[in-house]
Amino acid sequence: MANPIEIILTMMIVGQVCISVPILLSRVTKQAMNLPLALFLFASGVLALNSTISSVLPDYYALYTALAFPALFLLCPSLWLYVEGLTADRPWLLHKRQLKHYGLMVPAILISVMILFLPKEIHAAVFIHDKGVNNSFVSLLLIGMLSMMLLWLAQCVYTLFKVVHRLNQYRKTLKDVFSNHDKKELNWMNWLLFIAASVWLCSVVTVFSSSLFNHAVFNSNTEVLLSLLLLWCMTHFGLQQKPALAMLDTASIKDIAIEPSNTKNNKYSPTNKYQRSALDKAQSARIVIKINSAMEQDKLYLDPNLSLQKLSKHLNISPNYISQTLNETMSVSFFDFVNQWRIEAAKPKILANNNTVLDIALEVGFNARSSFYKAFKQTTGKTPSEFRKAQMNS
Repeated sequence: MANPIEIILTMMIVGQVCISVPILLSRVTKQAMNLPLALFLFASGVLALNSTISSVLPDYYALYTALAFPALFLLCPSLWLYVEGLTADRPWLLHKRQLKHYGLMVPAILISVMILFLPKEIHAAVFIHDKGVNNSFVSLLLIGMLSMMLLWLAQCVYTLFKVVHRLNQYRKTLKDVFSNHDKKELNWMNWLLFIAASVWLCSVVTVFSSSLFNHAVFNSNTEVLLSLLLLWCMTHFGLQQKPALAMLDTASIKDIAIEPSNTKNNKYSPTNKYQRSALDKAQSARIVIKINSAMEQDKLYLDPNLSLQKLSKHLNISPNYISQTLNETMSVSFFDFVNQWRIEAAKPKILANNNTVLDIALEVGFNARSSFYKAFKQTTGKTPSEFRKAQMNS
């Protein structure tokens, strides 16, 4: 008899999948990255049914295992392609070459065919009752499944590293392009990766604590709960999140988003990405004057949506030249440069103490209190209240 709590959680997962997948598929023509996200959610929903099918519908469990096994190998490539599309610096499209990410599906489908050929009694003995069966075909099947599970675990680790690296590059690129990162940094992906790693870790423990693959993936309340949290995170944020870089004019971020600058101690150092640039020191010096004038006289920093593209249009200077000048001549990112002006504008308001910190943050161009606090402490080494207290005592 299945655990009632597990059945309820499973039905919640299935409900989420049934609602979100059709919505995502309807958006594929506008944003192709919704397709891999839909595949990820669909595969997760299929795998979540494991325990429920085996206990409630045992007559269909043989067919289910044959269909569910390949679904396991949809997870990692679909997650990677979704992250790739979400962080792309131009509208992301599907290409035939991306099918290579689903290469493990081919042997997985072959194993599924082998599962279908198992007699019902042998299938029940192996996959439900966890009994040993002296049969060469079964032994070959189990060896194949074990090999595929090891490959899947390796794929999970590789995908996690790739996603983390991609997100780090993306967040560095944001600092070259935007003055505010709210709702762009994809911080929710950190939680998603943590939950995904937890689910996969539970799967590892499950797999290697069972002599055969009895409930190899989603076989406990813990795993089902983690899976529900994972899918909730993916559906809640995935349905709302838009690719920040791809929404910009691609010409304005050429050579910026593709290879973001390297930072150390919050300072930018010159990189070889500007080797082919025609910008010389004299031009850079003139651009520095124009940039500072735009901030001091025009107070562009007060615009919470100020971007490199907007500044470029205002000054009628190539965004790549502005980015190069900031990174190489001024050793600062666009994000930090603008926020330095905002912090300087906020200091007298903090000392006057006539408004709340949130009001001051919004007045000088920040979108949120938290981002203002973070930038203020990064620039001054103190929180607003500590800064006010230190100035009053000096």
